[in-house]
Amino acid sequence: MIIAKRVLNTLTELWPVLETLMKRFKMGDFSIKEVQSIIKQHFPHYSGAQIYKETNRLLSQDILVPLAKSSQLEINRAISDFAAYLLQDESLGVAAEIHVLVDDLERLSAKLAKAVEDDDYGDISRYTRIMDERVRKIVKLYQHNENAIYNLVEQAKANGSSMSLSKRYKAVIEAFDEYIEPMLEMLDINGAFQICFDAIELGLTEHLLHLKQSGRDANTIRMLEQLRTRILDMHHIGRESLRQSADMLMPLREELRQNTLVTRQAAKVLGLIRKRGLDNVMSAHQPFFASDPMHHQLGSNAQLVAYMAGLSEFEEHDFEMPDASAAEPYRAPNIPSFRDVRALFKPAKGKSKARKQQLIDVLDSHYPELESDELLYLYQKLINDPSLTLSQSEQLEHKTIAGKRFALYPFIDAGDATTTNNSEEL
Repeated sequence: MIIAKRVLNTLTELWPVLETLMKRFKMGDFSIKEVQSIIKQHFPHYSGAQIYKETNRLLSQDILVPLAKSSQLEINRAISDFAAYLLQDESLGVAAEIHVLVDDLERLSAKLAKAVEDDDYGDISRYTRIMDERVRKIVKLYQHNENAIYNLVEQAKANGSSMSLSKRYKAVIEAFDEYIEPMLEMLDINGAFQICFDAIELGLTEHLLHLKQSGRDANTIRMLEQLRTRILDMHHIGRESLRQSADMLMPLREELRQNTLVTRQAAKVLGLIRKRGLDNVMSAHQPFFASDPMHHQLGSNAQLVAYMAGLSEFEEHDFEMPDASAAEPYRAPNIPSFRDVRALFKPAKGKSKARKQQLIDVLDSHYPELESDELLYLYQKLINDPSLTLSQSEQLEHKTIAGKRFALYPFIDAGDATTTNNSEEL
């Protein structure tokens, strides 16, 4: 039996070798000579006997295992998963894995509810542990996929510029289409996942209330409380991980979209140039660098020197922005005092009004020089004045105010009481 402490010591001492094997071969196979050359590369002071000893040490502790019916080697899958976690070198999974685990949570939640109903504390503890394990695995998948997307983005940015963007960003687009979009649908606030999480959380709350009222098995109650907290945290972690992953992929996706658009437009321009010629297509867009006679003939050396000298004498003309202090001050609209306007509808003491008047007609007749918006402003203040007694007509009328036509139910000055009707419909 291999002692765990020895394996950890070997991994600590030979970690550079294992890291190089992971980055160079990943899940591929390699020969024992390649392992020895990597050890020699990282530990050049080792003798041949020491290199042989360290290689045999990796093999005897099952860190490197031989392939069946072959002399080639590979990294132990358990060691490989552990090293990939430490190196953040995960590969992107699929959204269906998380979907299956959440469906399993829903199934286990139904069994947990049956165990609580039957007061079977053994099954309650067992299903709680299994659900807790599923939740931990979902959180691990969220983090695993976020790291994998980060690696995809970094790899796409680091690839040689000789490759086209479509090839460099192919894995990025696939990650967006195969992971981000399905996860957006699953984690939608009104989607099936949210309903499932809400149902599980509600069920756990009811189970906790039932067990607390029974007053038994404090350990089971504690396990259920931890499970409910972990499920709530799991949903939050999933949404944050999805947001960060989308934020990493969206700039590259947008860059590829813009590149594709520019490429398509450039191809369209080149097609027009082939059909109609460069001068016919580009003459409306190209800058003027020479006169028409020079455009159709070869220039001498002296002409080019004179042209360059003319460019060197180019001077930029500054444009001075107007000073803010020199601008004309703002002038308020020529609206009369509201006290004077209100006095039109209040008769002098000892006198009574001859007839009822529509407010808008009085304003239009007394202030013909005002604009329509200024008249409406006064009209609005009058109908909200508590000192006037107004009534509103029930018939819709069309009025022409300062050259503009309005449809309204006009307010009428009804008397001197202090009640008012503040409603208006235009």
